[in-house]
Amino acid sequence: MRNIIFLGIIVLLQACSSSAVKESRPNVTSSPSGAAVYANGLKLGVTPLKKDLFKVFPTSWNNWKLSASGVLVLKKQGCKDYTLKVNDAILLKPVHAKLKCGLKPVMSEEAPSPPPQAVTPQKLPVKKKMSKLEMRLNELTRLYKKGVITDQEYRSTRKRILDEI
Repeated sequence: MRNIIFLGIIVLLQACSSSAVKESRPNVTSSPSGAAVYANGLKLGVTPLKKDLFKVFPTSWNNWKLSASGVLVLKKQGCKDYTLKVNDAILLKPVHAKLKCGLKPVMSEEAPSPPPQAVTPQKLPVKKKMSKLEMRLNELTRLYKKGVITDQEYRSTRKRILDEI
């Protein structure tokens, strides 16, 4: 019994130490290191970088799912910019950029503007919350198009819903 408890403590300590090592690793790295990291045009720091990227990238509703989105750019003097379109799946694992270097110097101290396809928080469409009436009418139309209800049932129910206004 004593051996089982001892073994359990060892396993627990190993799990704690491995999770502490995992958390302390940088989540944005580059080869070569020392690249400037930008999130949607805002400079975060240089690689290797430890940053909670879920706090940096805005979340928005996409197909009824809340998810992070944006563009991550790494810049280094003499290297081609590394651009990555970000989503939840990308943010769950470390990002490593292999920069193509040996080019003419192209980096400026100014933050790069996000590519045209990047969505900024100000430009996100605001989805209006559907009223109960709209939801009922949408459900009724869906049932009618599926053939679950007849034309007469659709018309009478629609009239009854609209009469409640």
